[in-house]
Amino acid sequence: MQQFHSVALFIPEIKELLAEKNYVLLKQVLRECNPLDLADSWRRFDEEERLQIFKLVPSIAALKLFEILDINDQRSLLARLSEENVTPILEGMHSPDLAKIFHKLSPRMVKKMTGLIKRQEALAHIDTLMKFPQKTAGSLMHPEFVKLTPKLSARQALTRLQAITRPNQKEHLYYLFVTDEEGRALGSLTVQDLIGAPEDEKLSELMTSVDGIKIKPETDQEDVSKLFSKYRLTAAPVVDEQGRLLGVLTVDDIISVVRQEATEDIAKMAGTQARDIQESSVFRIVKFRMPWLVVTIFGEIFASFIIKSYETTLTKVIALASFSPLIAAMGGNVGSQSATIVVRSIALGHINGHQKIKTIFREMRVGLMLGILYGTFLGLVAYVLYGSRYHFHFSVVVGLGMCVSMTIAATMGSIEPILFDKLGIDPATATGPLITTITDILTIFCYFALATLLLV
Repeated sequence: MQQFHSVALFIPEIKELLAEKNYVLLKQVLRECNPLDLADSWRRFDEEERLQIFKLVPSIAALKLFEILDINDQRSLLARLSEENVTPILEGMHSPDLAKIFHKLSPRMVKKMTGLIKRQEALAHIDTLMKFPQKTAGSLMHPEFVKLTPKLSARQALTRLQAITRPNQKEHLYYLFVTDEEGRALGSLTVQDLIGAPEDEKLSELMTSVDGIKIKPETDQEDVSKLFSKYRLTAAPVVDEQGRLLGVLTVDDIISVVRQEATEDIAKMAGTQARDIQESSVFRIVKFRMPWLVVTIFGEIFASFIIKSYETTLTKVIALASFSPLIAAMGGNVGSQSATIVVRSIALGHINGHQKIKTIFREMRVGLMLGILYGTFLGLVAYVLYGSRYHFHFSVVVGLGMCVSMTIAATMGSIEPILFDKLGIDPATATGPLITTITDILTIFCYFALATLLLV
């Protein structure tokens, strides 16, 4: 077994050998590097260094490295590598992985890449996958699968598997589907089921029904991940309108989807895009982050107009201004907490139907209870600092302002993701800058309205 070493230890040496163009020694060093570690360190090399490193990595490790790399890095390599270097990669990769890359290439580039693939079966599979939009079950599925008929015995099925399965198809042995003569999916089983069953037992008696887990090819990948999570699936059939088996989705595919969706949600919560995480161009990062900050700045300008309209109240009780940022900040934090929890619950499929109203009232009660606790505390602080000057009413205004702020924030933090989800907009968009801005506006309005009512 090959012994790998951490790439981090070799980075200075690799860069030095690249600068010296000592490719013979560099090739020996790269043999000691784990492709996984090399992928993690990929961004520490410039584009030209990456190209040279990839050419020198052993062929098997190069294929593994390529499969791990970010889609943009894969596209960059395909565009710059020679046909001699590209062909083994295209021939070695599975059809779904190639389809993901081809989805983001220009038609001219796709035509060039497919021209290098000699396997007609692989080309047919890629063509099938490319017909479905990105991020759908149809674009993620494996068209290579083993179909068995319900009349086969366990022994006959095992014999057939041995006869038709090639070495590079071993992963598909874990997910076996039983179909009728028209190709409609009836049930599923595993190799373990076949090995452990009596030799003459029919597959119709061994299989588990798949009626509840059939997935249409147009289904969004996020909905697919919810189905896998709910039923704890390791594989699921993708079927057409007539129920015919088109392909198989595996839990490995869904793990990458969950990571991708989580990254996108986190980025949206921060008011940016997932590409921001690995983007090196400052100008593109600014472009990603600007839109929601525009919403924020106009929202806060509106909040400034609200403060201006209560200028008389502020002039008479200037101490109100000292608590305004604190109340707004606490409201924003509570709103973000509620929104984050609700967004995650929606993503996991935990909030459906009547549970939406129940969730809103739950978050409202949480906000109210937190508001009472922190409002009481802040009211006491206000009384200690300004009680002798503005009396008890001032403490009541500050305490109520905190209570109202946190209640409104928690309520809005739950309503907005649910409303966005209802409208078909990603709920993650409702968090971050949007929640904070709306909370600030409502908090400032309520705070100064209370102050005007009780103090002026």
